[in-house]
Amino acid sequence: ADIFDIKLIALFHTQVIEIAAAIGFLTYIVGALLYRFVKMRNAKEVVDHDYVQSRLRSLETQLNPHFLFNALNSIAELIHQDPNKAENAILKVSTFMRNTMEEKASIPLSDEIRNVRDYVELENIRFSGKIDFQDIGLMPSISVPKFSIQLLVENAVKHGFEAHKDLHITLTYNQKENALLLVNDGKTIKSTTFGTGLSNLDQRLKLLCKGSVKITDKQHPTFTIYLGDCHENTHRG
Repeated sequence: ADIFDIKLIALFHTQVIEIAAAIGFLTYIVGALLYRFVKMRNAKEVVDHDYVQSRLRSLETQLNPHFLFNALNSIAELIHQDPNKAENAILKVSTFMRNTMEEKASIPLSDEIRNVRDYVELENIRFSGKIDFQDIGLMPSISVPKFSIQLLVENAVKHGFEAHKDLHITLTYNQKENALLLVNDGKTIKSTTFGTGLSNLDQRLKLLCKGSVKITDKQHPTFTIYLGDCHENTHRG
């Protein structure tokens, strides 16, 4: 009985060792696979991140606000008429250009709205104060692509302004759709095909927060920015 017990114990120990070895081997295999998976995922994230940053930089280099040339010409005329206003306008242009060179791809919505007001003030130099911009209601505490609303306002001025009347532009937030609506009372929209500027904005929205911009009313010119997952921390790292 003692010999049988000894053999049984020895067999048990052998099986335990074999099981432990098998478990150890499986653990090693699983660990190696997990390590490889994590390494591949991290490599993919780096590639994806670099691609997104590259695309954003490429798109941002296209943000060449052509209104700037008009603004400078207007300021040149204003210098002779009202030097104080001209000086203030130059400061606003300087701020605008500084924002253009800012590294962040997104900025707080409140800053974007302030930039739009500065832009409208500059445009009103040559449009004799006929452009009115208002943001109505509560706005979310989020970040949006830089110059997103400004570009839509610029588009409204370029395509919607009529010399014989004022142009009113309003910005509202639709919480249900998590979207910003920019409406103007200028000319109706003839074409829904996006030019370079709007295509640029749509791509930046997709890259930054899976958002988009769409024309949602041609008769009462309305552009809707669907914010996707834009939030306070939406920025380029």
